[in-house]
Amino acid sequence: MVEGHQGSLICSECLTAAYALVALRGEGEALQSPSVCALCLEQRADVHWRGPLGDAWACKRCIKQSAAILEKDAEVGWKKPRA
Repeated sequence: MVEGHQGSLICSECLTAAYALVALRGEGEALQSPSVCALCLEQRADVHWRGPLGDAWACKRCIKQSAAILEKDAEVGWKKPRA
């Protein structure tokens, strides 16, 4: 898990899905106002990944930062998806 603001979390499975969709393929959804990224609490113009329950969003910047953080944790053994 990677923690964002106000206790928001993204698990490794969701991060894998988000990274593959948004960072690798450049796909995703436009943020629907008044929603904000659950991890940084900001509205960004980039595409976003919407969580499986449909109520949480993650922006491209936070997805990439979370992936870099989780990949550095040797105990977890998580790796960024490859194209």
